[in-house]
Amino acid sequence: MKKILKQTWKTIRYNIRSLLIFEAGYRAATFFLVMQLVRFFVDFSLKQQGFSYLTAENYKEFLQYPLSVVFLALVFLVILIFYFVEVAALLCGFVYSAKEKKLYAGDFFILGIKKTVSFFRHSKVSWLVCAACSGPFLAAYFLVREISYIQILEFTARQIYKEIKSPMLIYGFLGVLLLISFLFVFALPYCILEKKKNWQGFLSGMKLFRTHWKRILLDFCFLHVFMLLFILITYSVVMLILAAGVFFFKPEAVKISSIFIYSEYVNMALGIYAGGVQLIGSIAFVYTVYTKFHIQPKDEEEHLFYKKMEQYFWYSKLGRRKAAGLLTALFVLLEGIYFGFLVINHDTTLSHLAADTEITAHRGGAWKAPENTISALQYTIDSGADYAEIDVQETKDGELILLHDDSLKRTAGVKKNVWDMTLKQVEKLDAGASFHKKFRGEKIPEFTEALKFCKGRLDLNIEIKYNGKNKGIVNKVVRAIKENHFEDHCVVTSMNYQFLKQIKKTAPEIRTGYIMTMTYGGVQGMEAADFFSVKHTYVDEKFVTQAHALGKEVHVWTVNYKGDAKRMLDMGVDNIITDDPIMVRKVQNRESGSSTGYVELLRYAFRF
Repeated sequence: MKKILKQTWKTIRYNIRSLLIFEAGYRAATFFLVMQLVRFFVDFSLKQQGFSYLTAENYKEFLQYPLSVVFLALVFLVILIFYFVEVAALLCGFVYSAKEKKLYAGDFFILGIKKTVSFFRHSKVSWLVCAACSGPFLAAYFLVREISYIQILEFTARQIYKEIKSPMLIYGFLGVLLLISFLFVFALPYCILEKKKNWQGFLSGMKLFRTHWKRILLDFCFLHVFMLLFILITYSVVMLILAAGVFFFKPEAVKISSIFIYSEYVNMALGIYAGGVQLIGSIAFVYTVYTKFHIQPKDEEEHLFYKKMEQYFWYSKLGRRKAAGLLTALFVLLEGIYFGFLVINHDTTLSHLAADTEITAHRGGAWKAPENTISALQYTIDSGADYAEIDVQETKDGELILLHDDSLKRTAGVKKNVWDMTLKQVEKLDAGASFHKKFRGEKIPEFTEALKFCKGRLDLNIEIKYNGKNKGIVNKVVRAIKENHFEDHCVVTSMNYQFLKQIKKTAPEIRTGYIMTMTYGGVQGMEAADFFSVKHTYVDEKFVTQAHALGKEVHVWTVNYKGDAKRMLDMGVDNIITDDPIMVRKVQNRESGSSTGYVELLRYAFRF
């Protein structure tokens, strides 16, 4: 075991400085390009479909649109090309390192491009198989980190998880995918260095792995444990330094928000960094195994590479050193531009603390009392929140009640959907026992009962739930609001934009809010919404500024963490929806205690 890992480290170490510069510059540049490409394609496709924004409501329709499918295929193709160039560059670079030949960062890039073009000519379209099959395993670290950072990927993952009933199917599929990808990784040296066809390369890689599988598998596991520890230690050290910098050099009023802003950069960069570590370590290991247990062909093509390059005028004029140095400088410049772009697009001045930001208790105060009940509304009043957010559903006989889920299983213990039960049946249920025994006997209130209880005491954020079986619910909600003279003391929200248009048509005086998840597209055309209610993890300064420029408010949900509350206040959002309104009020009034200590900043950095 020691020999293979020792040789792997030797292969990496020989040109490590140039290797790290290449990886940092190449990954930052390609990540930036892909991100901008995705945003451009999404915006363009939305405009072609007549959508102003990508939301949960139109997401499936957006994906099924032919132009979206074409764009998705193009982005996937670009990603595979970028990935293949990187893998080819590393493999070719390790060939030089094994023979103790020095390389510059630019050399890695040139070698990768040249070998990729050569392989494309040889394998035609089948190179896609080589890249697509080996990619999932070699990009696992990167994908795990960046799915949480890239909005559309996170939302897609959540939608898939919701659609598939059994999580075991997802885990099983991912397990099989990673296993196939892992095995295909051993085909890369044969396909790229020896130009074997994909199937031949795969068979050669399988033969190599099968012959020494116990030793290879043990070493590979040990290598990945080491890489994970290395990534974790590096991340921890960076966060320790970051927290120290904020603690010593930032004013007290902006310390918490600063640690959140800068930790966002660190977490985004961690995905790029982790992916680079995994790819370098894995490719170096596979190449070491390939050279140790396989008789390599006597192909000196790579060693004649620079002699061939001298045929080009620009290269002969500059010389190898200057040409490689120029490309290295380009990598570093692109990386600097990328992170500069991120900084410019974030408001780091933190000078507009919103003292007038209103606070809404989520589901009427769901942490201290059973959600969507009179007890929850009473807690909201006692907590000093400005609004209580409630959810309205329609029963089988057309009556309105407070309920979040379609099913009554979670809150009342009955495995039936709301549209299958009459009001009388719902009134017999206990909505409090599952929360705490002291709330035993708590009833699910009617909508009008909630309005009467809150009148003159509390304003309401009324979310109309859409389940496909309640098309007439909007008129009933509006009628109840008017009959109880609640127009000036409520806002009505929904994830269904058509509901908001109905409200504006029948009762334009009622303020409306569109509940959104992602922030792709433009909000200019959403005239039926007076404000946007967005999941707080998707809100940034750019979105808040854009909405305010249109005269729209921004409400964020569901903020239950002190650091997130401070961050939202500093961005200038208009309303914070939370399960803990007292905590948010303390943060808003700066009553959270004395000065922020170093340990507390670390907790925010690590999200403890």
